[in-house]
Amino acid sequence: MGVKNYQQYTVTSHAKERVLSRFNITNKEFDDWMTRLLSQSTYVETQDNNRTKYRYNDIVLIVDSKQKSVVTVYSLNAHDDIAIHEKTNPEVKATINKALDEFIDQKKRRVAINIRDDLKKSLDSNSRMIKRHANYRFTNRAWDDFLEAFNKIKGQVETAEVIIKEAEMKKNEG
Repeated sequence: MGVKNYQQYTVTSHAKERVLSRFNITNKEFDDWMTRLLSQSTYVETQDNNRTKYRYNDIVLIVDSKQKSVVTVYSLNAHDDIAIHEKTNPEVKATINKALDEFIDQKKRRVAINIRDDLKKSLDSNSRMIKRHANYRFTNRAWDDFLEAFNKIKGQVETAEVIIKEAEMKKNEG
């Protein structure tokens, strides 16, 4: 998953300008944001001129695979350029913040529910490996089961953290 060898890619000035203006990202946040985008995006298609299209949620990323550069970044959501700004009515802002608080709480509960079975599977696999009379012939299989469940949990938690962080950032906007 992600752009292969993404660490070798550079970001064109055009792409950086687009990210900063379209996604309300600060210069300080830019490197981490781009690393997450490059590492977690999913391949969509290969285009002309060595261009490759990737997608992370509703964010589209176009890279030049020959030049190893990020060409542009945009959102599938046409309303992303319209941000909540300082002139937002306080009553409206309070309502939005209340809805975001509820969304964050619901997201946390949904993730907890979704990972429950995987947590049980990882615990069961772990238990099979650490028993006093463990059959070492099956250790590799138990280890593989453990890693599979753990990685699935990790992915779900990391995705939720990104979404929750974004919701909290929106709450902090004017």
